[in-house]
Amino acid sequence: MTNLPAIPPLERPRDVLCLGLNATDHLCLIPHRPDWGGKLRMKTLTTMGGGQAATAACALGRLGWRVAYAGVCGDDPPGRQAGPWLREFGVDPAGLLVRPGTGSQQAFIMVEERGGERTIIWTRDEACRLEPEDLDEKLIASARVLHLDGHFWQASIAAARLAKAHGLVVSLDAERIFAGTEELVSLCDVVMGCEDFAQRLFGIENPERALAHLAELGPAWVGRTLGRGGAEMLVDGRRHYAQGFAVPTVDTTGAGDVFHAGLVHAILLGQEPETALTTANALAALSTTGLGGRAALATRPQLEAFLVAHARRA
Repeated sequence: MTNLPAIPPLERPRDVLCLGLNATDHLCLIPHRPDWGGKLRMKTLTTMGGGQAATAACALGRLGWRVAYAGVCGDDPPGRQAGPWLREFGVDPAGLLVRPGTGSQQAFIMVEERGGERTIIWTRDEACRLEPEDLDEKLIASARVLHLDGHFWQASIAAARLAKAHGLVVSLDAERIFAGTEELVSLCDVVMGCEDFAQRLFGIENPERALAHLAELGPAWVGRTLGRGGAEMLVDGRRHYAQGFAVPTVDTTGAGDVFHAGLVHAILLGQEPETALTTANALAALSTTGLGGRAALATRPQLEAFLVAHARRA
């Protein structure tokens, strides 16, 4: 038993609605970290779509699910690319709002050639944000799962309330802490945080105790990602763990976003917690083999072949 609420039937026109951030990522591959004030020749320069919820939507679209995206962008040149970049992966930008006179989020990302670690420098116009009154209840009700990244927290809480009223399973990529974090967590069925999210939220040093407190707010599945160390989850008081996968890493940008897409994929398939973590780890690992968060998103056959191959080696 997954211990999650029943997912609405396939008759709904969309499997997943991803709501949250999109961005334009300018990525450069560099041989090593530059000295401050110095000069360094890059190896590669590329630009593509980014942002937590938007990248998760693209990963789910690549896996063949019926996906829509809700978020906001400016009416600047980067904003004009947001919709087309989503459509490339089969994602319907039905909930993408263009906020006139504002600037879209952009990031300059330096990726070290050896190991794929990255440094991100970003900017966003604070007026370019999604508000509760921007939500389309019909769009939310058309999906089976709502995936949130916690950005635009007032809109996220309003969306989660609508989703629960329409019977959706609600998933949260938990990283940021804001005034309504605990309320948002209480409205979600799955809360997977970054490594120290629960500890920061409650001011508790021990990660196991912090996850237990997170579970007390109501989600059926709570957990945390551990980077290359894999991921762990607490379900009904029982700890589940799945190790990460060793792959030839080019860039870790977006790996966390893709992990969450893998977890939603596993939930839609009805997988148990430990299997779901393995699936999510695998999809995230595959995404790190290209430069940029959307450059190496796996198809469903590629993901399944990867899991089979690694199961044989285990």
